[in-house]
Amino acid sequence: MKKLLTLLALLSFHSGAYAVGEASRYIADYVRADKTGFGYVKFTQPLAGTPAACIGGGHTNHLAFDTNTDGGKAILAVVLSAQATGNPVIARGTGTCDQYTMVESWSFGYVVKP
Repeated sequence: MKKLLTLLALLSFHSGAYAVGEASRYIADYVRADKTGFGYVKFTQPLAGTPAACIGGGHTNHLAFDTNTDGGKAILAVVLSAQATGNPVIARGTGTCDQYTMVESWSFGYVVKP
């Protein structure tokens, strides 16, 4: 089952049907969170793919999340784990800027071995 889910995730990264930002084996430069529970990760390079049109203000390397949700807490755990170990992340945006008006929102992702 795990192999099937991994295969489906990898296949969806390469589909042209989605216009979203992608981080493919990117290193997390830093992680930010504020009192609203919103946060974002800044990667060491700009998002690939077709990042959300709402991105602005130099946030081309970022994906945002909401720690007020279980999903956002899971994203934060993934990002902090990757940053602590120095391992790269594979992540995908939603194509929208739901938390911050100029930062693409995080859809899913995971830590990979370097």
